[in-house]
Amino acid sequence: MNLKKKLSIIVLLCFTLNMLLLFGYYELVLYDKIEESLNTMQIELRNDVNYISSQIKRLQGTDNIKDWINNIDNIDSINISIERGDNTLLYEYKTYEKSLLNVTFTDLINIKDNVYMIKVERPLQISKIRNIPFIKDIVVAEVVIGVFILIFILIIIYYKIVNPIMYLQKDIENYKFGIKPIKTNRCDEIGWLKNNFVELTEKLDEEKKNQNRIIASISHDIKTPLTSIMGYSEMIKNKNIPQERKNRYMEIIYSKSQNIKELIDEFDIYLGSNLESSIKKKPISVKELSKIIDEEYRDELTQLCIEFDIKSNCDESILNIDMSKMRRVFGNIIGNSIKNMKKDYKKIEINFNNDKENILISIADNGCGVDDDKIDKIFEALYTSDKSRNVAGLGLSICKSIVECHGGKIYAKNNFYGGLTIVIVLKRNN
Repeated sequence: MNLKKKLSIIVLLCFTLNMLLLFGYYELVLYDKIEESLNTMQIELRNDVNYISSQIKRLQGTDNIKDWINNIDNIDSINISIERGDNTLLYEYKTYEKSLLNVTFTDLINIKDNVYMIKVERPLQISKIRNIPFIKDIVVAEVVIGVFILIFILIIIYYKIVNPIMYLQKDIENYKFGIKPIKTNRCDEIGWLKNNFVELTEKLDEEKKNQNRIIASISHDIKTPLTSIMGYSEMIKNKNIPQERKNRYMEIIYSKSQNIKELIDEFDIYLGSNLESSIKKKPISVKELSKIIDEEYRDELTQLCIEFDIKSNCDESILNIDMSKMRRVFGNIIGNSIKNMKKDYKKIEINFNNDKENILISIADNGCGVDDDKIDKIFEALYTSDKSRNVAGLGLSICKSIVECHGGKIYAKNNFYGGLTIVIVLKRNN
């Protein structure tokens, strides 16, 4: 329930409570006082009417009704009307206009065989109403009840709105010192705000962990080739080393520098927010793509004693891809397969197949595979299934980003070789 509804319910409850308390006070305390006060006013007015009637009877020899009234003393602050028996108004005398509260009394008199009805009305003016005891009691009671309800509302607002906001502010302050907030079961705006803050802190913590893992990964992967570069550089300084060996050391240094550059390029691609806009697609046939991959990897894999096969049943199908980006995809996947091959007989097989709309590219190896419960995680940044490695690279995560920017998808599955198969699904260019 949102705060607007809660506040509406609180106001309604307070109004209802006010009415109930006033009604209870009236029934228990004021009823007798009001009845007593009204009876007293009624008796006073009846005495006034009796006095007027007696005076009129005493002056009944006068034919002019106005003379009857003018000869009566002490009739201020009342309104008098005289009607004949047939409801004909004979006389009306007003000293005050009618007010919201009036006390009325009537009397019948006989004069010269005629029946007259005398109606006397005493309007209670506001200035006089204030002096009536039970009116004062009602005002005092309403003030007391109002103060009580105001305190009640303030307590509710404090505990239901102000206090939770203060706790939220405290959670924000504590988070600066590493104290994590916890979610609440509240279903109003304050609850939503706190839960969103908790989710935000969880995302920030996860992002911080990823950043630390990225730093650790880059540090780990750069440290090994950098150590080699430093070692070979020191040896080159030795003047007694033959030139041929120096040249070999320089080649090794260059190779290690290339490894560092590739690692930094990989990191830049992962951090790049404009990957999709940097992709430049061109049409290429499956046959041509197969030829490029074969030329790039066959010699290297043959030297590593890895059997390499490329099969296709859709040579004439056309793909619309950025070849430079897809080269990195194949390079990362094949490199990952090489790292995870520990058998004497090693094999990598690439298959191109098509369906109605897509080209399916499967890259299979006979390595060690991945546990079924972890296979969906291998495309996450910095995840590794190699327990001997403390930190992981970004290769498969980059592959996923590139494939998805091409409008495709990528997934993994274990194969009957005992290794892993990476499947890339790309739209066919019709």
